[in-house]
Amino acid sequence: MYPEITNAGGLSNAINIEFSEIQSKLKVLIDENTSKIPLTYSVIQRDNKYSQIYIAAKEKLYLPDFWKDGVCLANGKTGNIIELVRAIDFWINNDITSKDLSKKFDFVETNNKAHAFDSGNETEYTWNQLLNNESKPELGEFIKIAIQDDILGKLFPFTSLYTLCFSRCTGYPYDTKDLPNVTPKLDSWTLPKTDYIKGKTEFDNMIYVVTNNKAEFLGEGTAIEVLKIVKDNLPKNITPAIKGTAED
Repeated sequence: MYPEITNAGGLSNAINIEFSEIQSKLKVLIDENTSKIPLTYSVIQRDNKYSQIYIAAKEKLYLPDFWKDGVCLANGKTGNIIELVRAIDFWINNDITSKDLSKKFDFVETNNKAHAFDSGNETEYTWNQLLNNESKPELGEFIKIAIQDDILGKLFPFTSLYTLCFSRCTGYPYDTKDLPNVTPKLDSWTLPKTDYIKGKTEFDNMIYVVTNNKAEFLGEGTAIEVLKIVKDNLPKNITPAIKGTAED
């Protein structure tokens, strides 16, 4: 199904040939050939942007994603390697948004969070997503007050299983150095209240446990009590989360 890959001796070689054809200076980061694994994966990166390319097994499709500042903002699928390479070149070599990319290449589709990240509202957007996440109702009581806090509400939140974590940056890998985490004490909750009309469950008087990034115990209490414990254990020079990753 992929004669251009077979003829070039691998996916990366095929992509590099097409970059050369359009006079792009981009090249695949992974050096591969037909004797290496994986044959179906390549990465192109420049500064704060990169794309990963996979290929489908049962039909001819190139499957790229489009990352900026550690966040995947769009995905695409096309059977045309020339379209693929032109889209990647346009994305990586230009100061554009994911919306600009999807307008120019109709096989590219932005995801739900793309607009918030493109417009610089990613922290607020992510807090609101967590607040409305009905799959983690046990965190809701703490999130309701943390989102309004002048300090915590400006750090980037994310979850790891039941634990709520904070980051100094909005892209992955996150910068969690010296920042505490909040986990519901699952054996402490009272019977949940369920709104049978809306199908939403909430927990009253939840007890939360605060640990540091080494899993050392820092304290526990109600949502209000834990908010103070978290803030007392933040670095003195803490600032709002910025675009980028921990590696930046």
